[in-house]
Amino acid sequence: MKLLRPIIFLGLALTLLASGAKGAESSAQVHLDFWPLFFYQHSSETGAWQLELLGPFFECYHTSKESAFSLRPLFSSVSRAHRHEVFFLSPLGHFLDTKSFSRLRLVPLVSKDTVKDKANKSSYHEYGLIFWGKNAEGKHYRGFFPFYGHLYDWGFRDEITFVLWPLYIHSRFDGNDSYTLLWPIFNFTHGPTVRRLKLWPLFGYRKRGQKEQRAFFFWPFFWHEKYCLSCGGKGEKFMFFPFLVWEKSPRVKRFIFLYPFFTYLDSKDLGYTEYDFPWPFLCYIKGKYDYELRFWPFIGYTTTKTMTQGHCEWYFFLWPLYSYERCFSPDPDPAQRRIMVNRKFLLVSKVEKIFDGKGREIYLYARWWPLGVQIKKADGSEIFYFPALIPFEDEGFNRNYGPLLRLYEYVRDKRGYSHSKALWGLYRHDTAPGESFVDLSFLLTYHRRGKAWEFNILKGVLGIGNSYNRYRLKLFFLKIF
Repeated sequence: MKLLRPIIFLGLALTLLASGAKGAESSAQVHLDFWPLFFYQHSSETGAWQLELLGPFFECYHTSKESAFSLRPLFSSVSRAHRHEVFFLSPLGHFLDTKSFSRLRLVPLVSKDTVKDKANKSSYHEYGLIFWGKNAEGKHYRGFFPFYGHLYDWGFRDEITFVLWPLYIHSRFDGNDSYTLLWPIFNFTHGPTVRRLKLWPLFGYRKRGQKEQRAFFFWPFFWHEKYCLSCGGKGEKFMFFPFLVWEKSPRVKRFIFLYPFFTYLDSKDLGYTEYDFPWPFLCYIKGKYDYELRFWPFIGYTTTKTMTQGHCEWYFFLWPLYSYERCFSPDPDPAQRRIMVNRKFLLVSKVEKIFDGKGREIYLYARWWPLGVQIKKADGSEIFYFPALIPFEDEGFNRNYGPLLRLYEYVRDKRGYSHSKALWGLYRHDTAPGESFVDLSFLLTYHRRGKAWEFNILKGVLGIGNSYNRYRLKLFFLKIF
């Protein structure tokens, strides 16, 4: 950002010299427009400023909440309190840096994670097929996939070693040793808690203490399993795929015929009974916390009650043409209760609203793809732009590509400052309390502050204005009266 200051100061000097602007001292705003080469504005009241070069391709700005820099469509950088992010080659590249954690991704070539906690010394580096790092205890690991690798705390394993993957893999977990040859064909595991022998797809056997015992023959056709529940009791499962699946325990009763079409499930853990006949077209669920009736894709209705999400209702009509969702938060404080309403049309268009405990709207998000997006908050802030060609919300996409694809943008903050532009900045309209700027590039400019106003053609080739009931005239940048 330090390199940008000479550019800003040079642009300010050239613009002030060319326009002969002497009235800027009386304005709380500095507003200089030589679109598409240069645009700069600064507010002495808020300290916020914005700079654009070459239209939407280069932009940087600073506000009380964040600072950002974009070189579109290559990358964008944004800094907020204790958080810095860089989006590059979106959606492939992303860098995140916080007080406790940093992460770098460039799919599929680079992956790097670092924990900044002194008690946790873990880190992970991946560059293509080469990786290295250390776990939380500071033990180092490394590898060059698929030739050789040695890892700790990865994939539910305490330690993994592979050579010419999938030819040979050795792992340790809970004191057990597991050996795999030509994964997934052969596996042998032994130790204090697990015994396993597998020759896939012919047969497989696994026993985990007294808690679990399973076997298969000619996978996936025949499967048998016995298990113990953590709350007590035993369960058993049998499968003759795809014709029959049967499971019974003190907590679950399940019967499936011609998987996945015809299903019966009675679950005490989930507190409901479910019928699918056939799935996914006809479904009926009834329980203590859940109810669903679905005739997919024509119509469906679902309601749930949870301790964390409160009460939610959801239904659809001619899916994916239209769906509706409403959720009530369970907060005991009436002032903190929220009602969220979300309507979706063909999945890519939606209208989301949030209401407070008294039913007042405090947030609106509407995306009518590909026409436009609108965001409004209770504090008076608002965002609107069209078209909205990106059918989903992603910060990297919106920062790197969004301004290149929009014909019109409007932004308003809670203090009453607003900024709008069309055709990538050819037309601009900026307002602050008691002040307004309208620009058609450097061709036509209009500035009003209080009762004073000024209109210029070509930044002063011809200019007229009125200040304190005194008219002013300017020709070829020279004041006539």
